[in-house]
Amino acid sequence: MKKKSVILILTILVLLSSIIGTGYFLYIRYYFTLTFEPESFTATSRALDNPYQGWYQLFGYALSDETPPNLQAIEKTAADYPHELVLLEINLREYNASAISKQGLTQLADILALWQSHGNQLILRFLYDWNGKAKETEPSDVSIILEHMDQTAAVVNQYTDCVYLMQGIYVGNCGEMNNSNYMAAETMCMLAEHLASVTDPAIFLSVRTPAHWRAINGAFEVLKEEDAFSGSICARLGLFNDGMLGSASDLGTYGENSIKMAEKLTDKGTREEEIAFQNTLCNYVPNGGEVVLDNPYNDFTNAVTDLASMHVSYLDCGYDTAVLDKWRASTYEGNDCFAGTNGYDYIGSHMGYRYDLLSAGLSYDTFRDQTANLSLTLQNSGFSAGYRAFTPTVAIVSESGEILASFPFETDTRSWVPGETVTLNAPIDIRTLGEGSYRVYFQLFDETLHRRIKFSNTLPLSDSGYLILTFTVGK
Repeated sequence: MKKKSVILILTILVLLSSIIGTGYFLYIRYYFTLTFEPESFTATSRALDNPYQGWYQLFGYALSDETPPNLQAIEKTAADYPHELVLLEINLREYNASAISKQGLTQLADILALWQSHGNQLILRFLYDWNGKAKETEPSDVSIILEHMDQTAAVVNQYTDCVYLMQGIYVGNCGEMNNSNYMAAETMCMLAEHLASVTDPAIFLSVRTPAHWRAINGAFEVLKEEDAFSGSICARLGLFNDGMLGSASDLGTYGENSIKMAEKLTDKGTREEEIAFQNTLCNYVPNGGEVVLDNPYNDFTNAVTDLASMHVSYLDCGYDTAVLDKWRASTYEGNDCFAGTNGYDYIGSHMGYRYDLLSAGLSYDTFRDQTANLSLTLQNSGFSAGYRAFTPTVAIVSESGEILASFPFETDTRSWVPGETVTLNAPIDIRTLGEGSYRVYFQLFDETLHRRIKFSNTLPLSDSGYLILTFTVGK
């Protein structure tokens, strides 16, 4: 019995030794300590020169076989231009009875190429009238307009990296879809659908009023989230309002009767109803234009409320100066980093998207987790979403400055709507990194323009992006 007891004890000791040894090996092999220090994320009121948003200026060019545009003057204008967005109005009046000549199409290509070379994003509006006499200057047959759409689209489609959106359907006073021979509902829809069919789906289109949008899309319902960014006409069609905040109706943009009483799709709803319509629609498509006529609707506080609700992402910085000067003389009185900012600068800084980094963290359980979880929280404090998708990328950098890993966050930045907080998560395989200190950088990249998107924070933008945290792996 004693011999069996000794054997049993020895067996137990061997097993315990094996377990302890294995446990020690696993401890040595897999146990890591992880500490991290996030950066300080302080928001600023600085203006951000990000694409597809902000102030713009208007420049008009008439295509002409007799008097072509001055390309040297255009080059100088583009070289000195201070904003991201620019509105180019292209007048086709000389060709209102015929196809656009080869010379005219070459002039169009030259104009677009000059602006493209300076990195601007273009809003295009083709028209036949600058003087409020569209019915006298438009083609006498709609077939000519359709042909002009075909011809100009063939040129425009070569510049999809810089042509951001097109306003209107070529008709109306100043191309604004009013006082035209071609604004009967059936004809308007035909022109809009044809323009959509011949232009690259990456280019947004815009019509003058929400009622035009509903008529073209054949329904009273607003665009649904699941249909957004699909490339269809309803997913591309935004709004441009050159009577913005000009009166209770925005100078005829809205009506007096409730949309609930509408008998046809071209009927307009009340101001409150149409702003609510834009509040949903323009989470997915751009909205912008001109503010006009000094009145209570464009007093600074009222303007901010409506511009935010309409998700306005671009405005003319040259018109109406009476309204713009009123904003410059106003002061933002909130409690955030913009306190004391004049109204013009406040609105300029909030048009479109404005991304604020809020916090970053790293979590890891030695025995349960194969990877650490990186989290980053941010907010869009602008009036609108960003309508082109950006690529969010994380880079892990060693103490020596070597990029050890680079990978994207899985998210669609177009869904970062105003006011909502977004938390992004991504795994980091710290077991492959080994002991040492590492820096984590984050950046948004616009693949179309090959440039990075700036955040509002005080953090400097380095070659690797924004430093969001530092972590140390030890044993």
